[in-house]
Amino acid sequence: MLDLPIMGVNAPKEHQRVIRKLAMKLGNLFEDGSIPYEPFPETMIDEGKTSQAPDLILFDNENYQNKVIIEITTPLGLKNDFEKVAVIAEKYEVAEGFAYDYIKKQWRKYKYGVGEITENPSYCESIGYDLNTFLS
Repeated sequence: MLDLPIMGVNAPKEHQRVIRKLAMKLGNLFEDGSIPYEPFPETMIDEGKTSQAPDLILFDNENYQNKVIIEITTPLGLKNDFEKVAVIAEKYEVAEGFAYDYIKKQWRKYKYGVGEITENPSYCESIGYDLNTFLS
């Protein structure tokens, strides 16, 4: 019997389902010209070196900039994932970062240079859409 190495990915089906819904619906909006940024799932934030890979990035191909990052998580991981979003947003000058707890259906939003945004935390100013509407 072949002994395979244990992979280090934590990706339950529901986690992947949320990423798929967001990527698919945002991808459709990008393709029809409704939003200017292309969605990329599980892509390194800095292609020049080994770096963090948020669950989803909205990328400005014209200006070669990461505009939005999204992390999908659970109640146990929300605090740490939101802190990760904040650090990445500040380090890489990402306009907006989101963490979404798919069990409690709770969003947290971080804005570069401002901090946490608590009013309407699922609204993405960069594209003018409420991200929560893509999850139904």
